[in-house]
Amino acid sequence: MLKQTCVIAVLCLCVFSGCALSSESDAQPRVLDVHIHDRNHIVPDHLYAAVGEEIRWHNLLSVPVHLGFLGVKPIKEVGCGKGFTTWYGGIKDMVMIPAGEYVSVCFTRTGTVRYNIWTDLGDPLHSISPTAVIHLEAAA
Repeated sequence: MLKQTCVIAVLCLCVFSGCALSSESDAQPRVLDVHIHDRNHIVPDHLYAAVGEEIRWHNLLSVPVHLGFLGVKPIKEVGCGKGFTTWYGGIKDMVMIPAGEYVSVCFTRTGTVRYNIWTDLGDPLHSISPTAVIHLEAAA
């Protein structure tokens, strides 16, 4: 009987308190997706994101591609990430994205990040994408 009373009391407490089991700081960042269809078709090619949001580059091709950031070596202002490796205290400025996979990163500073995609590093001149841009704004 005491056990049933405790269970009922806990359920009532949850109902009346809204069962707030996690705080805002536990919330996952918003995810923004970039789809790589081929070297000339990256969607979107201009992305507006807030600091802390996760940006994912999805390789929709049947071959690996390389994502290279321009003018930033190494990128130290990042939070979350998948697929990137570190180099001198930051992430490397180039990462390989396997076919059908994705890599991601959360930037922690405002600014503009430019990048290209290469479909064949053996022929970089003929396999480079037009430069894509991420505009990073302060979090709301």
